[in-house]
Parts: sequence; structure tokens; C-alpha cells
Amino acid sequence: MRLIFGPHTQRVLKFLADLWLLTPDEISTVTQTWKEANDLERAEAWAQLHRDASTEDWDRILAAASVARRQAMDAAYLLERTDWAFWAAAWDAAAAIAAEESIGSYYYVLTGPLGSVMPSLSGARSGASVPAQRTEEVQTGKSNRGIGRSGTRKAPASAQEADQTGRTSAGSR
Repeated sequence: MRLIFGPHTQRVLKFLADLWLLTPDEISTVTQTWKEANDLERAEAWAQLHRDASTEDWDRILAAASVARRQAMDAAYLLERTDWAFWAAAWDAAAAIAAEESIGSYYYVLTGPLGSVMPSLSGARSGASVPAQRTEEVQTGKSNRGIGRSGTRKAPASAQEADQTGRTSAGSR
């Protein structure tokens, strides 16, 4: 795998995928938490990122933040939660994940709003973490909106398209 977001590319990609699993209420919680956060601490965290990152690292950090912002915009739009503070929280969190060690405790400043609904962000960094429990709706990839985990509409599976575990094959999407 090409490490487009630096050494923490895997964590950034997991975070991007998890953005699509948030509920409208969780997005509202993140939005409110981001708005209530200390702006000075956030500015200090970004200053620390900028100070410590090499040019190459800075490009990777901004790439992660940019992709996260776009993913957050799309996920929120589908759930009719278009407040810009959610996009900003995703931007901050992805940057912190991509930079990780170099920002110390500022990691929690930048991931805090999304960490309030994504336990994996508030737990141990770089170490093993226990995934959050998912609802049956999320585990099966089904929702009442007919939208799958990737944000694409899913067609119902026919009996012959389902494998023995009940999941549809990749070709049926």
C-alpha cells in the first residue's frame, strides 16, 4: 500500500470509512462539541503541527485533512446535517491522526469533537484498540435510507448473489 497520508495512512483510512457510519445525532454532537471547543487551543495545535512537520509531512497532513473534509461533507449531506463545524472537526481530526506523535497532547485537542462519538480516537494511539460496538444496521450495511457503508446506494441481493454468510458478492453492487 502506498502511504499517501504518511506512516499513519491505515488509521486515516479507517477514520475516513468510520465517518460514513455516524448517525445524524452523532454528527450533531460533533458539531456542537467543535463549536464549544477552545479556539486558542485549536490554533496552538495547528501551530504545533506546522512547526514540527517537514514539507513532505505537511503535504501528507493537509492531504488527509482535505480528504476528510470532503468525506464529512458528503456523509453529512446524505443525512441532512450540513453544518460546516462537522467538516472542520473532520479536517482537524484527520490532520491529528496523520501527524500523531509530532503533536503530543494537541492530538486530543484536534480529535476531541469526533472522539466524543468515535471511541477509537480517544483511546490509545498507535496501539491496539477495541472497536466500538456497532448496531445491527451498521454491521449488515443496511439502513432505512438504502445507503451502504461507502455512501452508495445498494441494490437488494438475490438469493443466488448472497454467499453462505448472507453477504452479497462484490459484483452485485
